[in-house]
Amino acid sequence: MMNKQKILVIEDNQEVRENLEEILELSGYEVHLAEDGTVGVDAAQKIKPDLILCDVMMPKLDGFGVLNILGKRPETAAIPFVF
Repeated sequence: MMNKQKILVIEDNQEVRENLEEILELSGYEVHLAEDGTVGVDAAQKIKPDLILCDVMMPKLDGFGVLNILGKRPETAAIPFVF
């Protein structure tokens, strides 16, 4: 059995986050969710997603901060990242 590709969605708006989750799951992806940048950084390190979809403007840690942190870590630097 082939493993599903993992997508991490980092989005502070619950409705947008849930809509993206539904669309991506219906398309056959394994979806992981994070409600802000700090949770997203932790999740990215734990699950090692194949792709990260990230909001730019979020409380605590914005999308640029997330990209900066993950880009400096060898285990997450190569993960494709989309704002």
